[in-house]
Amino acid sequence: LRFTLQPLRGERLRVSVAERVRTMKRAQASTPAVGRLGRLDRATQQPFFVIGALIFVAAQAWRGAHDTRRIVVTPERTAELATKYRLQFGSAPTPAQLEGIVEAYIQEEALYREGKAMGLDRDDEIVRRRISQKVEFLQQDRSLPAAPSDADLARYFDAHAAAYGTPVRTTFSHLYFSTDAVGEGPARARAVHALEALKAGATADVGADPFPDLNAYSNLAESEAVRLFGDSELAHRLPTAPVGQWSGPYRSGYGWHLVRVDARTPAARPALADVRDQVREDYLRAAQAKANAQALARLKTRYTVVRRDLEAKP
Repeated sequence: LRFTLQPLRGERLRVSVAERVRTMKRAQASTPAVGRLGRLDRATQQPFFVIGALIFVAAQAWRGAHDTRRIVVTPERTAELATKYRLQFGSAPTPAQLEGIVEAYIQEEALYREGKAMGLDRDDEIVRRRISQKVEFLQQDRSLPAAPSDADLARYFDAHAAAYGTPVRTTFSHLYFSTDAVGEGPARARAVHALEALKAGATADVGADPFPDLNAYSNLAESEAVRLFGDSELAHRLPTAPVGQWSGPYRSGYGWHLVRVDARTPAARPALADVRDQVREDYLRAAQAKANAQALARLKTRYTVVRRDLEAKP
C-alpha cells in the first residue's frame, strides 16, 4: 500500500507546482495593463480634483462675503473714512483719531446688521423714502442736455419773461385796524369809517391801532409784501391800488388796513442779451429736469399698477 500511494503524492505535488507557476505567469503578464489602467484613472480624475478645489475656494469666498457676523475693514474703507474726516475738518486724522473713526464704523456696521436681522428696515417710512431717493438719483439721466441754440433761448425767454423782469414796486403808508380786541366785523367797520373821514379831509388821528412793524414802506414788490403781510388781499392789491389817495380796507394776516400809495415803479422786462447767461442756465436746468422725468416714467412702465382703492369706490 505504501508503494502505491507514494507515486500519487508525487504526482499531486507536480500538479500543484505547475499550477502555481502558470498563475504567476498570468499575473506577470497582466501587470502592465493594470498599471496603465491605474494611470488612466488618475488622468481622468485629475480635472475633477481641480473643479472640486475651485468650488471649495469659491464657496469660502462667498461665505466670507455674505457672512453677516463677519465685519471686514478693508484698506479702501479706512482710506474712505479718513478722506471724509479730512473733508469735514480740513486736516487728516491722527492715527489715534483714525482708529477711533474705524471703531465707530465697526459699531455702526454691527448695529446696522442687527437692525436688518430684526427687520427694522421694513415698514419704516424714513428708510423707504431714503432708498427711493437713492434709486431716483441712480435712474436720472446724467447725460448733459444739448447746448441750446439762440432760437431755443429766445423761445424759453419769451415763455418765462416774468421770471426775468423787474416787478412792480410800490411806496406806501398804511393805517392798521386790529381784529384781536373787537373781532372781524367791527374792525372792518372802523376802517371804513376812518376811510370816509380821510376822504372828507381829516388829517388827525382816525382811530387806527399801532402796527407791530413799520407804518410806511418803500419800493416794496408784491412778493416782498406777501412775506410781510401774508398771502393776503393787501399784498396782492398793492401793485394796482390808486396812487395819491387812501384806499381800502384791505385784509392782511394781521387785520384790516387803509393804504395810501405815494409812488409806484412799473414792471420792466430786460433784453435777452442782458440776462442771457441766466436764461441759458435755467434752460439747461429745465432740460435736465425733463430728461429725469422721462427716465422715471420709463422706470414706471416696468410695473403693473393695480388701483384696488379705486375699484372699491362706488
